[in-house]
Amino acid sequence: MRLSATIHHLPFTILLFCSIVVFGQDHAPAMPAPPIPVEATFGNNRVQFIGVLNRPVSADGKLSYFNLSTGMVDYSNTASETELVIVNNLTYALFGNIRATAGAEWHYKLGLVPQVGLQYFKANRTWLFLLNPNINLQPSKAISTIGIVEFKPAISKDLAFYSKAQILHVSSLSEGTHARSALMLRAGITKGKFTVGLGANFDYYGPMKMEKDNVGLFTRLTL
Repeated sequence: MRLSATIHHLPFTILLFCSIVVFGQDHAPAMPAPPIPVEATFGNNRVQFIGVLNRPVSADGKLSYFNLSTGMVDYSNTASETELVIVNNLTYALFGNIRATAGAEWHYKLGLVPQVGLQYFKANRTWLFLLNPNINLQPSKAISTIGIVEFKPAISKDLAFYSKAQILHVSSLSEGTHARSALMLRAGITKGKFTVGLGANFDYYGPMKMEKDNVGLFTRLTL
């Protein structure tokens, strides 16, 4: 079943809805420094790895380091189906939860992609919201947006529900066409530092939005 038309707009609807909710969570207890989650999804078509790191560098917390690493490979270890993208940015606090970003992405096909942009990040014990639009400067100019929303309410003293929607959208500025987009959905149960559940990926490539879907089980470890 193809979900292209719906999913093309769904990520932005999710982010808009969740941003409204998160802005209303100021009364919630402040969350300590963000943990380091690493996640693997074993789907019906391929395996995916995701790691996120968001850590202060300076003592006042204004300067931080942000890393998002994503890799995918099919079960036959096909070279042409193997993907690896590593985003490395320094971020600097401007005002509120808004930060300026500058750095580079290492892309499995494009090579080194310098980028500058903005980042909105907010988290508490129940919600996490990140939105990171960038302008990619090389090898061709593009607008790249990463968004992550997590909802993780407690179920009991030892268990919590975990859910996540993560988006990627890349549009070429020089050609005015779709280059890459993805929607990743997760839902599971957390106990301590471990989470297990169901995951679904909807990936789209190139101007024709060639679709690759992947549904299966995921496991997540919070370091």
